[in-house]
Amino acid sequence: MISSKKCNSPRDLEESYLSLLDKGSNEQVYQTFIEENTYLIPREFVQNHGIHFSVVLRKLPFGSDFLSDFAYLSKSTVRWNCVLIEIEKPSSRFFKEGSNSFHREFTDALQQISDWRAWFDETSNKDSFVKNTLGFLRTPLSYTPVNIKYVLVFGRRAEIESNSRRLAKVRAQERDDFRLMSFDSLASDLRNKSGLYIAAKRTNYIKILNDEFMDDTMFGWMGPETIKMSSALRAQIEGSRGASSYRFVNGKSVAAIDHYLDSTKPSRPRQKGKQENSN
Repeated sequence: MISSKKCNSPRDLEESYLSLLDKGSNEQVYQTFIEENTYLIPREFVQNHGIHFSVVLRKLPFGSDFLSDFAYLSKSTVRWNCVLIEIEKPSSRFFKEGSNSFHREFTDALQQISDWRAWFDETSNKDSFVKNTLGFLRTPLSYTPVNIKYVLVFGRRAEIESNSRRLAKVRAQERDDFRLMSFDSLASDLRNKSGLYIAAKRTNYIKILNDEFMDDTMFGWMGPETIKMSSALRAQIEGSRGASSYRFVNGKSVAAIDHYLDSTKPSRPRQKGKQENSN
């Protein structure tokens, strides 16, 4: 479960985040901060239906060797985008000191994205990923094709923004399926972004890791057995009974959250009867 270390306003979040970037911490510190403040999640390749179910998956594995730091789905009426995000460090360098030649840290990061793309270029790998990993998340419109997209969050803006040659070389690495972002850019336009669920993908369900109610859309489409959450989040959504979107169950329209809560009531432990005194 994600601890509650959220900033109270977009301005506070921007100031706290940019201050953290200057500290040169390791990658996991920044991933954790972003998970706790999901307004910072990249929104690249988001289509007109937004981030699907407002759910971002953390540490999503694919193949035997790969693990994305974040992943989300976004759909239109004709296709899905599955967006895989790699987070490096703010202190990572694009260029060698005093040079316009790429630093090994940057080329290694680009190679990782190339390795991901090569894995998905094998049809059997992609088909298995779409069917088994995305599976029940890809609803409705499960019959439409899936495009894999890649995002690399790397380094600081200051290293490249004042040098047109460097900026052009970095931008030239982007592709139709690949976007590069500096850590600074995650703090852009925070006022117009919404919070997201952070979840862990398991074989047959997702586990929501944060404790704040964000959106009810998933309850209208996913089976109740495919969503698990903390007791704290469950208590929050109890307050939305009767006010959520609706879904059809056995031919009847029911409030989606009510259906989820009623279908997943924790079982109460059986109380043992009082033992008779044999004396």
